[in-house]
Amino acid sequence: MPQTCRQYWWNLQGRCRLNFNWAAINHDSTVVVTASEYNVDGNDPRHSPRFVGAATITVENISPHAPPYDPNHGVSFVVNVDWGAPLHVVTDITVLDGPPVDIEYQNG
Repeated sequence: MPQTCRQYWWNLQGRCRLNFNWAAINHDSTVVVTASEYNVDGNDPRHSPRFVGAATITVENISPHAPPYDPNHGVSFVVNVDWGAPLHVVTDITVLDGPPVDIEYQNG
């Protein structure tokens, strides 16, 4: 069954390389990352509401990592925030069931 963790990030602007360590992720995991703006809820920051604003926010270069290639289980990725000022961005990081069922490799 897929599992998701939500991570709130503060003051992102431009190209931001982020990392999220999580034991559920292995080097061959399939990971999906989504991103949006959010408003900080001072009474319940862990449930701050997400919204679609005027800024363009994209997620790129999603790269799971874990042993034997990296000592930490997790995922590195890039969030691009195309806006004139830093924004608060929330990501949902989802790891799907098991590794891929087939892997193809192309030479050259």
